[in-house]
Amino acid sequence: MNEDQSETIELESFRSTSSSKIIAVGAILSAVYAIAVVLPMSQFIGPAGSGSILSFAICIAPLFGLVLGPRYGFVFGGIAGFLATIVSIQFAGLYLAIPTIILGPAISGLLTGLCLRPITEFQGIKVPGPLITAVYILLVILLYLLPLYEAWWFILPYALTALVAIVLQAFKFRFDSAASFSRIPIQILPLTLIGSLADFSMMTLGSVYLLGLDAFLFGTVIFPVMLLERTASVIISAIIAGVLFTAFRNELFVEA
Repeated sequence: MNEDQSETIELESFRSTSSSKIIAVGAILSAVYAIAVVLPMSQFIGPAGSGSILSFAICIAPLFGLVLGPRYGFVFGGIAGFLATIVSIQFAGLYLAIPTIILGPAISGLLTGLCLRPITEFQGIKVPGPLITAVYILLVILLYLLPLYEAWWFILPYALTALVAIVLQAFKFRFDSAASFSRIPIQILPLTLIGSLADFSMMTLGSVYLLGLDAFLFGTVIFPVMLLERTASVIISAIIAGVLFTAFRNELFVEA
């Protein structure tokens, strides 16, 4: 066997091992998300949400993109949403209220993964990930404001998220999973903010266009609760991610 053949075999073996680990981590995250859907964080607000809960699964959603990158984050986020639906129907009832949130972890995984670096390449096409994320968030803002402009302040957290994504693009941010423990939270907080609001966007749009909740509910009742929930989810996600990348930095792979 010549040297070129040996290098080829080693490279193929490395890729196979890396893919296997990514798939294993993705499967674990999907299972954790599905289990977390039954752990209540707060009560869902809305006439169709009686008896439904907002769960701690929202704290797991950004991890799909952080740990797995945009491709695998989207795929396993989608699997997580499907599994959580099955669990939720049996125990929690949340997905029965707003079916669109099934897509939440997939959207979160995709957009968080896209923000790991300034440019992500798909099939030879270079994509400005944070900028694409900002455009998506701005579209969510527009879709909310069209029918509910009276409660415009509800979308302020989304505006902040879009601004953060633009800043990441402008400063060519690149996530370093091997950074020191002191730098990990500084890197992760903007990403968990993006992941959390991307996940929540599916609930917002579902509440507007499927449940038809009015501006009064969004502006006076849901808004303060949402601020508390999103702040908690961003911080908890950052803590979990920080622990994962600090304790298992040699086992986790960021694929972008």
